[in-house]
Amino acid sequence: MREKSRVHPLRLAGLIGNRTSKRDLIDKYVEACPMPVLEVLPLIEDIRISRVKGKTLFEMAENEPSLLYICDYYLNIADQLLSEPEGVVPRELGDRELFTLLSDFYLSPSTSNTSETNQTNSESNDLDFFLV
Repeated sequence: MREKSRVHPLRLAGLIGNRTSKRDLIDKYVEACPMPVLEVLPLIEDIRISRVKGKTLFEMAENEPSLLYICDYYLNIADQLLSEPEGVVPRELGDRELFTLLSDFYLSPSTSNTSETNQTNSESNDLDFFLV
């Protein structure tokens, strides 16, 4: 992104968190690499079902009005992008810095995560955020 923005007028509108119930890791990442958070979509089974059915959520919501609240997440993202935000050129994180951020988060829970970590250790160890 940074390299392309030197030659082309590119800017990052922001980050969209997908399939997460918590924002802890997103907040840590945004702290290390400042950028706006456009939306955080929770883990909603109907999103997966729409993909399996090969339909958009908007198509499914025509027959199932209970899904309209999910469409609102995507409409919010669209509204933000259509408003043509100024955007940012994010600070580049090297591999080592990114892996350190992730390993510190998952291997050394902060004090704000400690009580949650104790609760979730007895339940399950599902990942809430996955960075590709």
